[in-house]
Amino acid sequence: MAPSAPASVATVDALNDQAARLLGEDPHSALVLAREAEALALRLDYQRGLACAYLRAARCQFVLLDRHDGVIELLQRAVSIYELLGDLSGQAEALNLVANVHACRNDGEQALAVYHRGLALRRQLGDMVGEAGSLNNIGSVLREMGQFADALKYLLMSLELAESAHDTRATAYAMSNIGGVLAELDDRARAVEYHLRALTLVRQTPDRALEGSTLTSLGRLLMRSGQLPEAMRHLERALDITRRVGHLADTGLALLGLGLAHQQEGAYDRAERLLLEALTLIRRSHRRGAEAEVLLALGRNRWLSGAASPAVDLLSQALKLAEVLRADHISGKLHELLSQIHEQQGHAAAALRHFKEFYACQQRIHGQETQRRVRGLLGRAELERAHLQVEHERKRGDELASALGLARESERQKQELLAQLSQQADMLRQLAREDGLTGLANRRWLDAQLDRERERARRYRHGLSVAMVDIDHFKSVNDRFSHRVGDEVLRRVGRLLRDTCRSGDIVGRYGGEEFVVVLVETPLAAATAVCEKLRQRIADLDLSDIHPDLKHITVSIGVAGDAEDPVAHNLLNDADVQLYAAKQGGRNQVRSAGLGAPQAASA
Repeated sequence: MAPSAPASVATVDALNDQAARLLGEDPHSALVLAREAEALALRLDYQRGLACAYLRAARCQFVLLDRHDGVIELLQRAVSIYELLGDLSGQAEALNLVANVHACRNDGEQALAVYHRGLALRRQLGDMVGEAGSLNNIGSVLREMGQFADALKYLLMSLELAESAHDTRATAYAMSNIGGVLAELDDRARAVEYHLRALTLVRQTPDRALEGSTLTSLGRLLMRSGQLPEAMRHLERALDITRRVGHLADTGLALLGLGLAHQQEGAYDRAERLLLEALTLIRRSHRRGAEAEVLLALGRNRWLSGAASPAVDLLSQALKLAEVLRADHISGKLHELLSQIHEQQGHAAAALRHFKEFYACQQRIHGQETQRRVRGLLGRAELERAHLQVEHERKRGDELASALGLARESERQKQELLAQLSQQADMLRQLAREDGLTGLANRRWLDAQLDRERERARRYRHGLSVAMVDIDHFKSVNDRFSHRVGDEVLRRVGRLLRDTCRSGDIVGRYGGEEFVVVLVETPLAAATAVCEKLRQRIADLDLSDIHPDLKHITVSIGVAGDAEDPVAHNLLNDADVQLYAAKQGGRNQVRSAGLGAPQAASA
């Protein structure tokens, strides 16, 4: 090699490093440097430097251009060179950007597959920061696909790794995306907290692109919380940054946020201009999910301006995009708005259809399983964070002298955390009042209504009774005849309970095969008589049309009531005790608290 060669190779490396540093704040200059590095590496036949230059140029073009065909070609060249060199780190970085392009093209499944390939390489290398980045990107794609519980799982893993590696930028990315997921789940307080923490961290880095996108998300959150002046300040700052950086999609999202803010204050003409500009940029960047959001905002703006028909056209376009993407969090908003517009126009059938679709989207996003997983993930993450904080404090002081104080502090933090989680659980549960299978009140609504009736009974000195009804040997129905038959049995029993009870009574499914009947203004003796009639009617119910071998079923019922003071005891608990007694006493009977022997069963 000529004497000048080592210096030239070093020059290629320096150009590539400088391009990487400039990417987040000046991608135009970074692209020029990457092209210089590419030309020099080709002259020198310096393969590692050439692959790095391809990678840097591809990253710049991904940010700046509205077409990504050239980006894929550059990345394929880079991957091939890194594979020949056996450079796992380079392969992982190139694969990560390939996945970014797939994600941008709304090919979420392909993006996830490539991200996981890169993740495996980074784990093989022990690259904690790179692994955190791959996990973050997987979480971001899952968020775009509306899979919020899974997204949160990956983002929390990303945050844990980034913090362990003490990488400020990776930590900020994870926190910003966690805030985005929490915002979609309507946990605004916690979402704002994560975005503010992300903003503080990212301002310690040169990554202006991330600062701009974080400001956009924070501005939209503040706007939804009614803090419009503060929201506009953040959104205008975000627009300024994203325009200087030159990131098409981020600029479009900042314009969308500002358009929504002006729409909220009633400046519909100004909102229209901003949203149309946003739509142009978003379409150039091929972000279909964001395009659906802009069309939703434009449709709402036309409706608010008095143009309902053009609004419906725009919303229908947006709905087609959202349904292709399977983005329930966007589809739900579109169905809700379309329902309102059709109702306003007197189109009752269309309004009802869209409302049902809105309800279905809400159930898929905020269903019980999603809520349970989200609460569990947040709970574990916060508990681990609290544990790490306590460990850090413990190591700073004398172990023996501070042991008692640390234990008390840990207990205090745990109790505060439990209280926070309880509050978050209330905010995250966006459940409907009805049980999806039987159409009766669900457990949450039952509990709320029972509290209301107890207070009313106390105020007016009315009797109040509660009955718990449980289908006998229900497991054998599922085991012998299938769960489909079991579901139909539950529906039949629920319908009979509802149709037999008075309109003022409350009937609901409490869980599994268990139902609750709240008998208002009914003393215990009368309630027991009503329940005996219910028991007999269920025993007489002919179920052979469901399955020829299933003739009849029976139920056990526990009843509790207190005419003197209906809130003096836990009526649900007392009814449950009586239900247990009925089960133990042979089933197919009614047991009442304080009335002695069970009612005789006829079957």
